[in-house]
Amino acid sequence: CFFKRLVVLLLVFSMTVSVTGIADADPETLVGGIVRLEVYGANGELLGTGSGFAMGEPAVLVTAAHVIVNMEYLTAWRDDGSLFRIDRALDADMENDIAICLLPEDAGLIPLKAAAKLPGRGTDVTVISSQFGLTNLVTKGTLSGRWNSGNAEWLLFTAPVSGGSSGGPLFNDHSEVIGIVTGTYEKGQNMNLAAPVDRALDLMK
Repeated sequence: CFFKRLVVLLLVFSMTVSVTGIADADPETLVGGIVRLEVYGANGELLGTGSGFAMGEPAVLVTAAHVIVNMEYLTAWRDDGSLFRIDRALDADMENDIAICLLPEDAGLIPLKAAAKLPGRGTDVTVISSQFGLTNLVTKGTLSGRWNSGNAEWLLFTAPVSGGSSGGPLFNDHSEVIGIVTGTYEKGQNMNLAAPVDRALDLMK
């Protein structure tokens, strides 16, 4: 089936919600709200890496649910190379592959803005994520369409992603978040998937 051909982008190493935040900004500004994640288990072992970003008011960390499976804690690396620790997951929607985590008071991230509506096919999109452990790489592509499976909905896009991209934000052409990167279709030609941002907003309510 389709899901069996999805490559999950987890391992590289091996409240009142507001949609306010920065928008119409260049990537150098947007990275102030995005982090590279290292996931550690109960014995302090590195389980894998991913990406995440701040959103909402008060801000929480949004990422892909599969990124934080079996986490004891996360280390979040800011764009400037500094880091902080995340110890608590607040909630997760496994069907839509979205999770939110509590940010420490000193996280210092700039919340990103969620788009009020999803764009149509052919819209230019941008992903900022930490592919292969490299913090906040920028890739660009097109929104190809939307795909529904049961209660889950996926945005299909062509901006390149790799291991470590999961949990990174997918932006529209106004620098608003429209989705959370979750995976890629391994037998397709650069066909990647993101959970719509409104599913994350539902989780944050």
